[in-house]
Amino acid sequence: MAEIDNLIAEVNKKYKTDIIRKASDLKGIEFIPYTSPMMNYLTRGGVPVGRIIELVGLPQSGKTTTALDIISNFQKKYTDKYCVYLDAENTIDKEWGETLGVDWSKVILIQPESEYGEELLDMLLDYIRSGKIGLAVLDSAPFIIPKAVQEKGLDEKSYGGNSALMKAFCDKAVPLCKKVECTFLLINQLRENIGNPYKPFKIPCGTAIAHACSQILWFTKGSLLDEKYKEVSSGYANPSGNLVSVKVEKNKVTKNDRRLQTYTLNYSTGVDEIKDTLDLAIMLGIISQAGAWFKAILKDGKEQKMQGFNGVQEFYYNDLEELEYLRKQVYEAGMV
Repeated sequence: MAEIDNLIAEVNKKYKTDIIRKASDLKGIEFIPYTSPMMNYLTRGGVPVGRIIELVGLPQSGKTTTALDIISNFQKKYTDKYCVYLDAENTIDKEWGETLGVDWSKVILIQPESEYGEELLDMLLDYIRSGKIGLAVLDSAPFIIPKAVQEKGLDEKSYGGNSALMKAFCDKAVPLCKKVECTFLLINQLRENIGNPYKPFKIPCGTAIAHACSQILWFTKGSLLDEKYKEVSSGYANPSGNLVSVKVEKNKVTKNDRRLQTYTLNYSTGVDEIKDTLDLAIMLGIISQAGAWFKAILKDGKEQKMQGFNGVQEFYYNDLEELEYLRKQVYEAGMV
């Protein structure tokens, strides 16, 4: 073993690097948690640090909201690092971000006016290289327009879009993010796949992004909810929120036995962590159900019976100590 250690040291010294090590020295994956325990259950911990994650979906499916939620939780966990946000669409909502818990004073915001895509992506790489940035967000990839395309007239056709540019960026971003432990959220959109009834949507910007990402999460807007969290029709006049459905399209971080979940979004308060905690507790059997009755074992070992889901909500909303105990149970059971 000593000979191998010496060989590793010699090769590292020769090439002036420290990238060679025993595989047994690999660090475990660190995660930035989501607010929703449903999302933490789905991903077994949250967003993997130092990786590229793609959030893809149709308009209003929850992509940007999820990115803002990740920023909020990143700021709580890494208080000494900043986030850089490239708002290529120029649509960021400051108030909604604050509702979700984002501290904008610790976010470097890039809102392009007439800059080429090459310039914007180089800006992101410069910030990541600095080591001061722990989270970078690109919203969204299709709005990164290469110089060659931007200089053409509206009547001139362009081929390939920004695929070559995004590939060049990913080639640099993947090793760089790993080196400085910067997490990269890349928001993408779905496009209609005309003529293919079996696969009606496709992801733009080339295939290089898919290969570069450690996770791809596919978002869909779920049912609307009324003030009591009951699902209502799409024609409901005054919804209080909606469900956000998330499918794991690619995962090279954890086991692939969890593919689809939903989390609850409240339009007034943001991600509803308590509602999702209760839903997950029921799903995992921590709160058992028999007909209209629910049962849970409390912190002191006593049994608590509750009638209907409204009864479950009322009990835990009024006993924060028991709610915290339930949170810990849900976390321990969900991470297995």
